[in-house]
Amino acid sequence: MIKIKIGSIIFAATLIAVLACEKQASTFKQDQLDGRWELSLAKVNGAETDRLRDLYFVFLADTSMQTNILGSERNYKYTFDGEVIAQISDPSINYMLKEINDSTMTVEAEIRGATFTIYLGKAQPTVNREL
Repeated sequence: MIKIKIGSIIFAATLIAVLACEKQASTFKQDQLDGRWELSLAKVNGAETDRLRDLYFVFLADTSMQTNILGSERNYKYTFDGEVIAQISDPSINYMLKEINDSTMTVEAEIRGATFTIYLGKAQPTVNREL
């Protein structure tokens, strides 16, 4: 009887540790957002679209952002919890961060009843060589 209880406790502890590691592995860092990101591909409800043509995001370390996702260029505040970028606007938009690395970012958002999957590329800074 005692062996079963100890075995169950060890199993439960292992399961909790594995789930905790999976949660940590899927959490991204806020400084990964910093910079300008430009649209490379967008999908609405799984189908490619050009409705977001010329879309961009600029994320600053002070939790402000600039984007044209709602039609015109605007500055917004945002919060970030490691998985969701919450644009503080009317209407508010929550972007679920699916993937990010040094050069690409993928987010999903529900906007006006449609699911948008947005693939972005990190913009390279331009340098004026004539200076």
